[in-house]
Amino acid sequence: MATETEKVLREIIGDRLDELNKATRTIILRTPAKTVRKAHAKLLELGLTKEKLASRAELLGLNPDTIKRNFDKLRKLGLTKENIATHAHLLGLNPDTIQRNFENLRKLGLTKEKIASQASLLGRDPDTIKRNFENLRKLGLTKEKIASRAELLNMNPDTIQKKYEFLRQFLPKEIILKNAHLLSNSRETVEGSVQFLYQLRIDHEKHPYVHTTPKCKRKKIAVLLRERYDYSTELTFAEKRELREKATRFIRSNPRILTMGVKKIKERYAKAA
Repeated sequence: MATETEKVLREIIGDRLDELNKATRTIILRTPAKTVRKAHAKLLELGLTKEKLASRAELLGLNPDTIKRNFDKLRKLGLTKENIATHAHLLGLNPDTIQRNFENLRKLGLTKEKIASQASLLGRDPDTIKRNFENLRKLGLTKEKIASRAELLNMNPDTIQKKYEFLRQFLPKEIILKNAHLLSNSRETVEGSVQFLYQLRIDHEKHPYVHTTPKCKRKKIAVLLRERYDYSTELTFAEKRELREKATRFIRSNPRILTMGVKKIKERYAKAA
């Protein structure tokens, strides 16, 4: 026969209760039903969705006061309510552990704002982060570059090494190190972008805009065509081809357009009415 706690948990997370690992399930089933209800109410109040709660059911076994104390600690460290809701597992960590991790990340050069934007690092093992940092330094990245691309600290060093070796097929080492965000791109994105730039006759070594997909670049070109050249479906085939050639020549002379957002392109190249 189901206990009161189990009934409450099934109301909240349904069949996900059966999918929990044995240790987590045992702990929260031992939690008084009243505590589970209060924890649930507190987590909803703090911005967690029903889906996030189901994926972080272990939080339902915490005392609501502990949840609030941990939440307040994270807010003091610069995390927004949205950051915390996204990285809800941090609410289950010891505040002292989070503080130590925060201080270690600051020592590595990360700003308070960068840590908040990469909040998952606060829950990582400090030794793993330090090891990942040292591997990035061996690769040639400066401390400042690593701090600005903190997401790389979350990646497996072997994965980064393979990405680096792959990128070296297309780009010089100094370009990769200067554009470290490329290390987190997929091979498909890089290969497709290199080919796309080649078709536009843009030197991808001089303009390494390979971090966005060809689809994204085509969208930007389409916006430029409409805003700068009044491209429309009503034009003849010959007129469309002529405008596409004009746009291509313009982008070839101003390849940085491919790094601009759609909104920025519209603002800069929209013709006055």
